[in-house]
Amino acid sequence: MQTRLPQEVLATPVGREANEILRRCVHCGFCNATCPTFALTGNELESPRGRIYLIKSVLEGEGASEASLTHLDHCLGCRACETTCPSGVRFHRLADIGREVLHERSTRPRADLLRRKLLVRLFDSGPLFRVLVALGRLFGPLLPAGLRRQLSTAAGSRVRSKDEPSPVAPGPGEQAHGGEHGRNFVQLLAGCIQPALTPATNDAAARVLARRGIACREAAGCCGALAYHLGDVDRARRQVRRNIDAWHPALRDSEGLVVTASGCAAFIQDYPSLCRGDDAYESRAAELAERLRDVADFLDPADFAGTPPVALHLPCTLRHALRQSERLRTLLTDSGWELAETADDGQCCGSAGAYSLLYPDTANTLRDKKVAQLMEGDPAQIVTANVGCCLHLSAGARVPVRHWIEVWDEREAAGEQNRQAAGADPVA
Repeated sequence: MQTRLPQEVLATPVGREANEILRRCVHCGFCNATCPTFALTGNELESPRGRIYLIKSVLEGEGASEASLTHLDHCLGCRACETTCPSGVRFHRLADIGREVLHERSTRPRADLLRRKLLVRLFDSGPLFRVLVALGRLFGPLLPAGLRRQLSTAAGSRVRSKDEPSPVAPGPGEQAHGGEHGRNFVQLLAGCIQPALTPATNDAAARVLARRGIACREAAGCCGALAYHLGDVDRARRQVRRNIDAWHPALRDSEGLVVTASGCAAFIQDYPSLCRGDDAYESRAAELAERLRDVADFLDPADFAGTPPVALHLPCTLRHALRQSERLRTLLTDSGWELAETADDGQCCGSAGAYSLLYPDTANTLRDKKVAQLMEGDPAQIVTANVGCCLHLSAGARVPVRHWIEVWDEREAAGEQNRQAAGADPVA
């Protein structure tokens, strides 16, 4: 694509990055075939190719309007277009740059800006969020059915009792070199909504890792994705720098930063881009992204024969951003999981962070389609790898929706009990 970005834009690291991405696009339109919003609307401006032209116009000094920002906001950030693109266009990064430029030019309506700021404050305020979740569960019968199912998602999981100690230790602190009690350790990202809505996920991951001699220490804080994608870029960058300051020092001694939410992992993978040109943070951001781990990295195939069928939902962030979906599928099938046949077309479920709150009609349409696909094989439950997808799908599914590591933990614990009863060795 031919570009004519002004010299003042090209003089900046972000401007040069945007120009390089734009020049990769060859107008082929393959991306449109996999874009959820284009499939729903048939509108070229609701497609990756159309949005690329909008961003190009904005960066060249034209087209900075509320309508342009709306079309960018409607993008789910699923990155299916990147998987399809034969030219390697990093559309998600270009879209982020375009939104930042439009945000700086104050093209967002005040009411929408206020709504987004309130959401950012809500998700980033741990105590307040936990109180609101508790109140929501208390008054569950008065809530809409979908929201009620989301708030009760953790009810079907193995949640530790009040007297049971947490398997996740508090932050790294001044613990001994080499890990707690001489064991290896990882930092385990707590996140912002996961501790309140799906606490069983990280508990399960910690128990699974503990059986392999790996301790977990909590990496507290929000990754920054919600603030960034809601338009509060300055707040998100403060969160990113705070996280790097807090998490990077323990990298040398740990096995890495384990993230059980693929959405958070995908955003942390982008920390180097977000810190580009910042001498104090860019290299540390790159090291943190390099040491990013999934709990599946520590697992070998196990023996879980005779399990009920589950439908495997592969989040967009796992499939298109992290490119790890087939590894997870292989791990589960090699471990004897019976994966129900689905008609999954690989498109987004509609969760997309806070998207389901901002654009519920689109999000619910995509969710209902995805649930119908996942239920074709009549599974006993649906498993996924991202907290947002788990909550969103649970609002429309008639079977439990859980993180896959919770089910792995339960089956592994049951197998360990059986072996101990038979006098065999526990999981090594």
